[in-house]
Amino acid sequence: MPVFGSWSRACVALIVVLGGVIGGCGGGVEVIREGPDAGVVRYLYKGNNGHLYTSKRDEAFDRIREFCDAPYQVLKEGQTKSRQRVIEGIGGAEVVTEDWWGIRFQCLP
Repeated sequence: MPVFGSWSRACVALIVVLGGVIGGCGGGVEVIREGPDAGVVRYLYKGNNGHLYTSKRDEAFDRIREFCDAPYQVLKEGQTKSRQRVIEGIGGAEVVTEDWWGIRFQCLP
């Protein structure tokens, strides 16, 4: 007997979609390696000056410290390309704009 037994496929699909939305699809912080000792970390934020007042910024610096495992220098910081995506739900479709902030860094010897 299948694990989902009497659950409808629509119900299972809804749970999977909600899990992705609630989970944040990767947490909204990513490191892009540009070499053995350099890279860019970028994170999602909302609104004006939201890049400074989000927990994602702290997480971004944590990821830089993990990457370097030593002192580092911030070379440049700024808004990166935004992304739009469509979220479909019971009430219809909605276009969501994601704003990303980037921090380019260099690990120091």
